[in-house]
Amino acid sequence: MQASPRRPSDKFFFHPAALRSLVFATMAFALAPAQAQDTPVEFTGTASLSHRKLVERTPAGANLLTERGPMAHLQLQAVRPLAEGQALGLRAQFGGANLDYDGQTQAGVPLTTTTRQAEAGADLMWRPHAPAAWGEGWLTLGVLANRRMIYSTPIAGGLDEESSAALLGVRWRSPAFAPVARWNAHVEAEARTSVWHRLDVDFHGLLDKTHFDAARKRMLTLRVLASPADSPWEWGLEWSGLWQPASKSVGVSRGGVPMAGTTVHQPELSMRDLTLRFGRRF
Repeated sequence: MQASPRRPSDKFFFHPAALRSLVFATMAFALAPAQAQDTPVEFTGTASLSHRKLVERTPAGANLLTERGPMAHLQLQAVRPLAEGQALGLRAQFGGANLDYDGQTQAGVPLTTTTRQAEAGADLMWRPHAPAAWGEGWLTLGVLANRRMIYSTPIAGGLDEESSAALLGVRWRSPAFAPVARWNAHVEAEARTSVWHRLDVDFHGLLDKTHFDAARKRMLTLRVLASPADSPWEWGLEWSGLWQPASKSVGVSRGGVPMAGTTVHQPELSMRDLTLRFGRRF
C-alpha cells in the first residue's frame, strides 16, 4: 500500500509528568534562600550549532537507519549562590532541525527522506559543597522530551515518535586555568541516566497509536569552555553521546482490534553530537 507524502504537524509533545517535574524544579529554584541579598543570580544564555548523527541498529549490530545533519540549540541557565558555598542552578534548553534520513523499508528497499527532530529539556542542579582544589561537583535532576517526525514518501508511510524521560546525573567542573595569556578556561564532564522513559508512536493511520516503556538512556557530555579575561562572553566546544538498548516488544492494534502475532519495539539507538557553543553571562 502506497502512502501519499505527508508532513508532520508542528505540535511539540511534553508528557504531563515531565511538565510537572519542570514546574517543581522552577519553584525549588525560586524559593531557595540566597547566600546574601547582594549576591545576584548569574544568568547565562548560550546559542550552539551541532552536527548530529543518530543510528538505529539490529540485534546483530547492522545499521537500520542513519539520521544526520546540523542542529541548532538555545540554552538558558541561572545559578543562585546559597549558604556555605553551595549553589542551585536551573537550566533549560531547546533545539530542532530537519535531518537527512538514510535507511530502508521493512522489505529492505533503500529509503531516503527527511526527519524533523525537536527537543526540549530542563535540569535542576545542586552544588552541595563549595568549589575545591579539584573543582566543583554538581547533582542534577532533569526532564527531556524528544520528538522524531519521519516524513512519508510515495513508497513508505511516515512515523511520529515522541519520547519523555526523567534523568538523574552528576556534573564536574574543573578549576579555572589559563590556556593562553588573558584567557580563562574550564573543562566540564556530565553523565546522566534515565530513571523513567516513555515512548509514544503514531503510525499515521497504518496502526493505532502505541504507548510503552522505552529502554534506559545513558548520556555523556564533555566540554571545554573559554572566555577572555574580564569578559562576559564565552566560547566552547562540546562532544556528547547517547546510548540506548532496544526496548521490549509490545503488541499493536488497528482500528482498536489487536493484531495477533504482530509486535513493535524501538531498536538499539545511539546518537553523537559535536557542538560549537557561544554564550554570554548576565
